[in-house]
Amino acid sequence: ASLLVDDGTETRVKTYWTALLEPAMQIEIPDPFLSSIIRSSQVHCLMASRNENRGAMISPWVSGAQYGPLESESNPIIRGLDMTGHTDYARRALDFMLSFCNQQGFITTGYTVVGTGQTLWTLAEYYQRSHDRAWLQQVAPEVVRICQWIARQREKTKRLDARGQKVPEYGLMTPGVSADWDRYAYRLFNDAHYYAALDTCGRALADIGDPAAPAIQQEARQYRQDILQAFRTAQARTPVVKLQNGTWVPAEPSLLYYYGDLQDYFPNEDAGRASGYTVELSSNHLAAVGALDPASRETGWMLDHLEDVHFLRDGWGDFPAAKKRTDIFSLGGFACVQPYYGRFAEIYAFRDEVKPYIRTYFNTVSAHAGSENLTFWEHFANRGMWNKTHETGWFLSQTRILLVNERGDELWLAPFVPSRWLQDGQKVAIRNAPTRFGPVSYTINSNVANGKIEAVVELPEKCTADKIVLRLRHPEGKPMQSVTIQGQSHADFNPKNETITFAPVEPTLTIRAQY
Repeated sequence: ASLLVDDGTETRVKTYWTALLEPAMQIEIPDPFLSSIIRSSQVHCLMASRNENRGAMISPWVSGAQYGPLESESNPIIRGLDMTGHTDYARRALDFMLSFCNQQGFITTGYTVVGTGQTLWTLAEYYQRSHDRAWLQQVAPEVVRICQWIARQREKTKRLDARGQKVPEYGLMTPGVSADWDRYAYRLFNDAHYYAALDTCGRALADIGDPAAPAIQQEARQYRQDILQAFRTAQARTPVVKLQNGTWVPAEPSLLYYYGDLQDYFPNEDAGRASGYTVELSSNHLAAVGALDPASRETGWMLDHLEDVHFLRDGWGDFPAAKKRTDIFSLGGFACVQPYYGRFAEIYAFRDEVKPYIRTYFNTVSAHAGSENLTFWEHFANRGMWNKTHETGWFLSQTRILLVNERGDELWLAPFVPSRWLQDGQKVAIRNAPTRFGPVSYTINSNVANGKIEAVVELPEKCTADKIVLRLRHPEGKPMQSVTIQGQSHADFNPKNETITFAPVEPTLTIRAQY
């Protein structure tokens, strides 16, 4: 009752949070409930974090009440907030994570070691978006030291067998754990993130002219070859798996020397959650970090098997298999233990598979988000920790990818916006979205009753993207007939892909698609 007293408290709270969120990415979509979840997710990540060293650093707690800053689960919080415009938070949180780098050269707060790779990968992405050269130059010696530790660990596995052939684990990281399960093994999930650390940090260090960059980049290239060799060796020894249409495809190995579903090998370990290491923390991460080409046939087989089999198995705590198979569309598309670990939506994004991305995005939100206070649970049916900001961070990064995404030297706008959001009279607007090419804004207004959708795109003065790709999805699936930019006819559009491609020739561009 005290909160309802008109003493100015409500105004002060609103003023505080408005000021805190205003510099970040602003999102306007015709879905009030999802809009509230997006804003709530930013607020919950910020509130769960702790002040360190009088605010000089931020401790990104991975839930509202427990766990603390787990090095392997803090990185999606940093990444999700950074991708939605909380740049200052990301820098101070990364400083906090780097402070846990020990004398040997790896980062841990006491949970795992794989967080070392995840932190460096997140750090490099932060630099790509912020272009904070002074900060990267300041932390570069520590980044180099960690990269060199990764290289030293790889040397330990570079052995030959009695016939002089490379052992299957040649060049991989030494055995370790990925999360709660304490069984040490050669885990492709871990290797994916250590590779991502070398690959992204090597390029970031090269950008500032660090002399260690060429060696780190060469190490990353060799590491990728070693990972793919190990992956394909394990895949060749794993029985093929059957899809729903009757075809058989190669399986996706998770741990070296375990050729099949880990739930069959270890049915009672990690509270019966071994399937999570077959699915969420498996070789799908090789595609997510680019070690395995996301567009490859191998990745396609992997996704088909996940959708047809793994996503339809019994969930850990809810979503029994029998129920899922009664409504595959609504109850499929996400993993069965801790879905956000898997980064499946991001792999669909790399492949530009629009409908699978949207389905996975929304079904995962529906399975995890609580309508009571708009937080994400760790597992299904309110199991695990409430306000699990690790899950929340992944949701924020997926939301940003849905609205804005970079692909190489191309900037994609509205790449996975649901067509339902572009019904007549509706609007999708994004302001101050951080990208590698600078902050971007756009507004899309639907006037499909009169056969057109119009977009106004605002780019940085010196946009470094080679091309801009705008996707406009007609709510009835009608193809574009013609396009104008700045009132002039424009021929570079693809009705099948629903995209318009153009150069960033002016800071503000008006695009109109006619149907």
